[in-house]
Parts: sequence; structure tokens; C-alpha cells
Amino acid sequence: MAALQVERKPGLVIKPGHVRLAEADVDLLEAGQTSPAETPRREGPLPGAVAVWKCQTALAVTQASFVVGSVILKSSLKYVDEEKGEAFSPIVYALFREACAGPILLLLSRAMAGRTHPKQSDLWRVGVMGGAMFLSQLLYILGIELSGVTVATCMQPAIPVFTVLLGIALHMEQGNPRKLAGIGLSVAGAICMVAGGAASATHGHGVTQQEASNMLLGDVCLLINTLAMAVYYIVSKQMVQRYPAICVAAWAYLVAATCMALAAAIFTEAADWHFPRSMVLPLIYWILVCSVAGYYAVTWAMRHLPASQVAAFQCLQPFVGTLLAFLVLAEQPTAWDLGAIGIVAGLLLVSTSSDRRDIDTHAVMTRIRRLLSHRNLMLTKSVHMLQLWPAEQRH
Repeated sequence: MAALQVERKPGLVIKPGHVRLAEADVDLLEAGQTSPAETPRREGPLPGAVAVWKCQTALAVTQASFVVGSVILKSSLKYVDEEKGEAFSPIVYALFREACAGPILLLLSRAMAGRTHPKQSDLWRVGVMGGAMFLSQLLYILGIELSGVTVATCMQPAIPVFTVLLGIALHMEQGNPRKLAGIGLSVAGAICMVAGGAASATHGHGVTQQEASNMLLGDVCLLINTLAMAVYYIVSKQMVQRYPAICVAAWAYLVAATCMALAAAIFTEAADWHFPRSMVLPLIYWILVCSVAGYYAVTWAMRHLPASQVAAFQCLQPFVGTLLAFLVLAEQPTAWDLGAIGIVAGLLLVSTSSDRRDIDTHAVMTRIRRLLSHRNLMLTKSVHMLQLWPAEQRH
């Protein structure tokens, strides 16, 4: 009898005694797909083939664009004409941003990847991503309005520290003395900026008690903003291993827009919807540059770099933000803002700490364990092993 003929699927490498699946097949099986035929394989280099410098350049440009957007937003607030009934509502502003950016990203995901929705098993991850994005963007805009661009940008380097901290807490990273020392330095620097900002506002000349309270509230908003962004990085790192980056960004934005719509319905008044004309151009910039281009670039880089390294580029914001705030907005840094030195120093310790079992390594091991326990994999292996046996031993 002729030897049993089994079609060998692309990506499968058959060797005597074992079967090895290519990385693309691991992604398919982990996503719950039993065959590459269910989702057409995109030809081209594996994610690791992308030059690292391209990802890093994209991240650097993206972080700089975020700071420019913050300065444009802050400088435009002074043109809001309250006498004409105009009012700036951070919730309404964020809602318009996300409600416009979400559909644009969804259309791009359809055109670029041919996919518009995730698998049911990943819906909870999409919900967490969208919720984290909702909190991050809303609280960041509130922080800019209440505390200013300088404080807002100087606290952003806490994001990579929180990313590593969450990775350790979720057993996705291993802690070591260097990394833990960096976390402590950055947290201490952030607390210094929060407490110092309130103290300097309270004792400052010409500053009312209400303004001091607003600054403290803004600092708290910015702290929660950094934590929410770290959650987004951790979860999106898992998602980009399963789906194209443009799809992940689109789904997160749609969930964030839904959450923002609910918040707007609860916490806004009729006067808040009188959108200021001076905020139209900043809104367009935030939609196209910060949201569509920026979040796609961040999510794309997340597929090729560790989550902690992607988050590390947040350290560019203090330097660019402080410089632009001084030149454009005439904001004067205070001695308390030196807490940013602790944040950046801690960031350097975290980024340079050597740890073999980082987020990516843990993800690979998790995928291998899931792969080995998958029934369809075992069936595939049995069929191919049968092909390797001599024909006379099968009778």
C-alpha cells in the first residue's frame, strides 16, 4: 500500500521523531483557530525581522507629538470665551476625540487587515484595554487643565515603572534589586511632584485655595493616568501577538469611546456641549496625530519590542514638555519638579536591569504550554508521525 499522504501545511517543519510549529501557527492555535486556513497567512518577514531602530524612531516621534498636542491644547484654553457661553469640558473633548478616532481606526483595520472584530475569548482583554485607555485619556486631559503641561509631562515616565511593577505582580516579569530600586526611585519622584505641587500652590503668591485644591486634584488624576496606561501596555502586548496592531488599536478606541459616552451622559450639563471654536483645531490634531497615527504606532511597536521598552519612551515627554511649556506657555518649573530626576533615574535603572525572564519570555513559555495542551495539535502530531512510519509496520 502506498504511504499515507498528508498535506503539509505552511509553517510546519517535519523532522523524525517530533513536530515543530512555526510561530505563526502558535498564534493561530492560541487564538482558538485550528487551521491556518481559517485566517489567511500574511506573507512577509516575522515580527523579529523589523529593524529595532524603526520601532524606536516611531515611538520617539509619537511621544513628541503627544507633548505638542498637550501644548496646543493648553494654549488654546485661554481663548475659550465664557461670555459667549463657551465652556471646555474634558469629558466632551475626550468623547469627540475617541468617537471620531475609533471609526477611522476601524475602517483602517478593515482595509489593512480585513478583520473587524476579535474572537469571543478575547473580548475581556479588549474591555480592559478600552477601559484603561478611557481612564488614561480622560485623566490626562483633566491633569493638563488642572496642573499644567509641565507636571503632566514630568509624571509620564512613571508609566514604564508601573508597567514593570504590574509585570512582576502578574508573574510576567521577575524582580531583581536593580529593578526594584528603580521602581522605588520613580515612585518617590512622582510623590514628590504631587505633594510639592500642592505645597507650592498653597504657599505661592496670588494663588487661591481653590486653585491649590485643583492642582492637587490634577496631580492625582495624572498618577492614575500613568497607572491606567501601564495596564493598557500590558494587555495590548498580549493582544498584538494574536491580531494586527491596527485592529487592536481600533477595538480599544471603540470601547473607550463607549465608556466616555456613558461618562458624558452622567457628568455633563447642557452648557458643556457648547464646544468652543478655539478647540476645533486642537481636536483635529488630537484625533489624527495623537489618536490615529500615535496609538497605531505605539501598538505596532508593541508587537516587535518588549512592553517595558515601549513604555520607556515616555521619558521623552518631561524634557520636550518642560521646554515647550517654558517657551510657549511661559510656565515656570519649580524646585518640586526636580522630582522628575528621581523618575528618570528610576526609569534608567528599570530599563537597564538584566532579566532573562522578561515579559516576552513569559509570553513565549505561556504559548508553548497552551500549544502542548491543545487537542488539535496532538492530532496533527499523530497524523504526521504516522506518515513517518514504514508502510509495512502500519499493517
